Amino acid sequence: MKRSGRLGVAPLLLATLALLALARSTVIMVYLGVTYFREVNPVSVPLSYYAFVEGGEQLFFSAAVALAVGTLAVLAGMARSGVRMAGRPTVLLAVWALCLVLAAVFPADDSPRIMTFGGWVHQFAGAGILALLSFAGIAAAVRLAEKPEWAPVVSTVRTLSIAAAVLAGAYLASRLDDVVPGIFGPVDVGGILQRMVLAFHVAVVAALAVQLVRVSWPAVWRRAAATPPPGAPTIAPRP
Repeated sequence: MKRSGRLGVAPLLLATLALLALARSTVIMVYLGVTYFREVNPVSVPLSYYAFVEGGEQLFFSAAVALAVGTLAVLAGMARSGVRMAGRPTVLLAVWALCLVLAAVFPADDSPRIMTFGGWVHQFAGAGILALLSFAGIAAAVRLAEKPEWAPVVSTVRTLSIAAAVLAGAYLASRLDDVVPGIFGPVDVGGILQRMVLAFHVAVVAALAVQLVRVSWPAVWRRAAATPPPGAPTIAPRP
């Protein structure tokens, strides 16, 4: 029981860190969208273009890093709690977190065409962001179904991951407008589709973090209940 309690503390702390990191990332992204609405149209302009407005680059980088940290914290916490995540889910989630950081470190080229090495890195990292977490969520749902205590979140993770994949496909289709201008009408909706994909991704990680709290908290509670308070009298054994 003491061992399970100790294991419960680490996952609980990691889950809390993840939720705080996700909250920070979400608040920053909302702030960027409201503050720089005129400079970066959220309907048509990708998120990465916040790096080109004054004061937006550091905030965009901070939001991306916070989201990556939250994802890795959930992954580590699930491993400590005994979930068998080794293999495809772990690799996909870790690479997705790396893509977030790369996309922030290497900004997009502020031009219609990709002209620099950094622009190509950003392009490939952005493709990874769109695709990898959906596959990771679907693969993770299969592993989570093996654990009864994780059953409540399986359908949520799977549904959110599939929805994100559908939206990512719609975003890729919207990019055909770059080849044939006006094919989807006068309004480019690529920016809002990209934001919706990322919102579903954040929801997947948040669902995992919340369930990690639910799973790890009972072990911490049992340990606290089994540990006598300081100064409690002890009964010596009879001779």
